[in-house]
Order: sequence, then C-alpha cells, then structure tokens
Amino acid sequence: MPESNEEKRNSRHEFKIAGLVVLCACIIILFYFTVLRYAGLRAGWARLCKVFEPIIQGVVMAFLINPVMKGIEKHIYRPIRRHSKSDKTAFKTTRTIAAILGMIIFIGIISLFAITVIPQLIDTITYLVNNIETQIAAILDWCNLITGGRYEQNLMAAKNSELEEALGEALELVRKYLDYDQDELISMVTSSVIGLGKSIFNLFIGLFVAIYLLIDKEKFKGQFKKLICGLCSATHANIILDISRRTGEIFYGFIIGKIIDSIIIGFICYFCCLIMKMPYAVLVSVIVGVTNIIPVFGPYIGAIPTVIIIFLTEPMKGIYFLIFVIVLQQFDGNWLGPKILGNSTGLSSFWVVFAVVVGGGLFGVPGMIIGVPAIGVISYAITRYSKYLLRKKGLPESTSVYTRLISIDTKTNTLNLRSEEEEVEKRTAILGKANQDETKK
Repeated sequence: MPESNEEKRNSRHEFKIAGLVVLCACIIILFYFTVLRYAGLRAGWARLCKVFEPIIQGVVMAFLINPVMKGIEKHIYRPIRRHSKSDKTAFKTTRTIAAILGMIIFIGIISLFAITVIPQLIDTITYLVNNIETQIAAILDWCNLITGGRYEQNLMAAKNSELEEALGEALELVRKYLDYDQDELISMVTSSVIGLGKSIFNLFIGLFVAIYLLIDKEKFKGQFKKLICGLCSATHANIILDISRRTGEIFYGFIIGKIIDSIIIGFICYFCCLIMKMPYAVLVSVIVGVTNIIPVFGPYIGAIPTVIIIFLTEPMKGIYFLIFVIVLQQFDGNWLGPKILGNSTGLSSFWVVFAVVVGGGLFGVPGMIIGVPAIGVISYAITRYSKYLLRKKGLPESTSVYTRLISIDTKTNTLNLRSEEEEVEKRTAILGKANQDETKK
C-alpha cells in the first residue's frame, strides 16, 4: 500500500532528525579528540569542566535520586492533600518533602558506604603492606605442600632470597617517588587540602542544584518543550520529543536497573561470604557490587583484587571464592540481569561490548557506564533513519528478511530471497562439511 503524503513528510522529517542525532554524536567525538590534540584547548576544556563541576554533580545526583523521590511522593501525597488548601499547594509541599527526603536517603547510603568500607579498606591495605613478606612466604609454603614437595628447592630459594630482593626493590621504588624535601612536602599537603576543600564545596553546591532540579523538574521539562515547539515545526517537534522520551527511558532503564542489580549482587555476595566464612566479607562484597555496575568487564575487574586479597590471607579460600564469583556472575548475566534490565537499550551483546570498549577508551570508567545507553540512543536514531530509507524504496523493514537475501531485482525493485527450506539446507551443508573436515583431521 503506497504511503500518503503525510506519511512521506513524516518519514522525511524522521530522516532529518535521525541524521542530526548521528551527526551530533560524531561532532562530540571529533571535538573530544580535538581537545586532546591541542594543549590550549585541553586546558580550556579542563577549566570549563571545573567551573561546571557542581552543576554536573547536581545533575547526576538528581538523576539518581529521582526514582526514590517519585516513590516517596506516591506514599505521602494523600495525607498531605487532606491537610492542604489546594492541589497545587499539596503537590508543591509533597515534591519539596520528597526531594529533601530523597537527598537525605542518598547521603545516608553514601555515608554508610564510606563508614563501612573505607576503614576496612585502610585496615586491609595496611595489614597486607605490613605483612606482605610473611603472607607470600606462607603462600609459597602452601604451594610446596600441595605439590608434594616436588618443587621445594625452587620455592624455598624464592622465599629466602628472591622474595626479599624483590620486596626490597619495590620498597626502594616507593621511597624514590615519596622522597620529598620539606618544602615540597608542605606544598603537596597544602594543595591537597585546598583541593579537598574545593571538592567539598562543589559537592555542597551540587546538593542544592540537585534539590532545585528535582523540585522544578516539570518546569524545566516544560521550558525545553516550549523551546522545541518554538524553534521547530510541529512534525519536527514531535520527532525530537519522541527521541528525547526514548533517551530518558533508555538511560533510566539501564543505569537505575544496573544499580539495583549491583546492589542485589553485593548482598548475595556478602551473605554467601558469611556462609563460607570468607575473610573481609564486607570489603569484597562492596568491591564486587560496585564494579558490577560496569557492563561486561565489571565483574572481572572486581574479581581480580578480591580474589588476590582473600588468596593472600587463605589461599584455598581464594580459589573457592574465585569459583563462587564465576558462578555468581553467570547467575547475574544469564538470569538476574535480564530480569531487571530487560531489553532497555535494545542492543545485542556485540554492541554492548563495543559501547563499553569505546566509552571506556574515550571517557574512562564513566564512559564505560554511560556508553551502553548512549549507543542505545544512537542505535534507536539510526534504526529510524534506516526504516525511512527502506520505506522510501518500498522495501521490507524486518531484519530477518535480509538474512535470506540473494539480490535485489533492479527492474521491479523487489528482493530475491532464499526460501526457508533452502536456508536450512545451506546451514546443514555447512555444518556437514565442517564435521567431515574435523573427521579427516
């Protein structure tokens, strides 16, 4: 059935908007590399980011607190409405209370995390540094025991001489980089204190920015929509608003879902560590939970230090913990994660890995986290763009059709496809040939 003129106009507008989204993404990446290339631009960009640091922190905090605030609003609106003069007053009071309570909960969680983990982390690092030689010697003794003494001479030689020499070189390297004179030490301490003070001040400002954003979020959304409606035609405005809504859904669905998933994994790890009587249960569980926020590679990033920490204390439990982490991440990747996240980004496994690698390469750890939803938005725009091109040519939009494509008839502009039976026969033939080659080998 041919498209109407209205549908054709909408398709052209979708093409323009989708192309604009892709163009903006390319411009951002090009700008980033340009900033890296030129020292003056890099310094200016760093200065600009420093100026906007409290605003950025406030936006991030508002983004994370918003779901909590919405949940609080649902529970406190009715009792507040009963004691308010109007719906407007009730809504404003509810929003203010919910935003403040959400912020208190957010600060409480961060503070609890810091109070619980940081002392243990400091104690663990201090203990490992002070007893590293003894612990490595104990591991060598353990290796000698489980190998039945077959490598006793080499292990004992490593423990008695090479170990002391390696540790001595490591300590000398540390002393070399920490060998400050008094003036340098005072300067370093002063700059560190000033930097810490600025960070605390920016965080304090960010808290107020987050509160204001949460209280007036509908107003800010309204201003954005008003601007779009004023600048663009009705069709363009509808497409931009649709892509904006989809962007919000993708980012919220993925990031908030990933945080919830990681919290659950952290608690599961903690309780299982208690059952298995693992050392440093709180510390390793927090590390596993926090690093799990990073898609794909996060579980492995978290597994390496936690396994080492446990292995240095009790080698066999370190091996057991490694097996447990592998099982836990399989459970998360194959069942828990999909249940919570669903298909929020619409990306295949390959594109998730692509997003993590590219995002991490460009922007570090934050890029690894936001890379997946960002690529999800670009994929959504490109999908709309490709559908426009296919509709324009009168071709089907389903990807499954093109897996059986042989060619396009240039006269009729139709697809020449293999039948499903021919597709099955082709795959069977390929697998059969592979089996024959394997048998010959």
